[in-house]
Amino acid sequence: MAGSYGTETMQSDQRYRLSFTVGGLLAPQGHSIATLIMQDSDLAEGITPATELGERAVHVRRQAIDENVLAIRTQAANSRMVSEVLKRLSALTGTELRHLADRDTPAADRQALMWVAMCRYYAIVGEFADEVLRDRYLLGQPTVTYEDYDRFMLAKAMWHPELETLSTATAAKLRSNLFKAMFEAGLVEKDGNMLQPSLLSAAVTGILEDRPESFRYFPIREH
Repeated sequence: MAGSYGTETMQSDQRYRLSFTVGGLLAPQGHSIATLIMQDSDLAEGITPATELGERAVHVRRQAIDENVLAIRTQAANSRMVSEVLKRLSALTGTELRHLADRDTPAADRQALMWVAMCRYYAIVGEFADEVLRDRYLLGQPTVTYEDYDRFMLAKAMWHPELETLSTATAAKLRSNLFKAMFEAGLVEKDGNMLQPSLLSAAVTGILEDRPESFRYFPIREH
């Protein structure tokens, strides 16, 4: 169970997590379930500021599904979405979760934290953000395209055969959902795929200082 939650740290011969096929960034959903987590006093008290939620995420899964906090019509779709959101939230720390759950937190801050969550939970997303999204920004390249993504995945497939065995449909879903997440996070313009420099708030910047590697997920200069 523990291996299914928290930041994905790649080891030799380890397969990438590749289940980000639906939902995009999931910022509103992340806020809703982070709020549920913070309302669980026993769970909230056990989450330290600098420690990731990890497998404790499963503690609110049944409640989130039964109460339909994401307002999804069908049971199966609701269950899948709750599970996906909890996986991503499992990679956030107590401080990050509290800021995400706070009703006064600006939407842009929630979007930034959910992008961090996606990049941590899915190592391949984090690597794309660092090696393609941010790198192109630093090199003065104005766009990031499907072709850039395809080249990135082709290079990764040399060391990760699981990428070569993806069906055409699944590969297309992974790509389109990643770009949807980048659009929703304000990192890339939907029309023209133009890169948008990230203007992280003082609050998010201060929070991420505890995990400075997280700045690599954004199109910004050296922090």
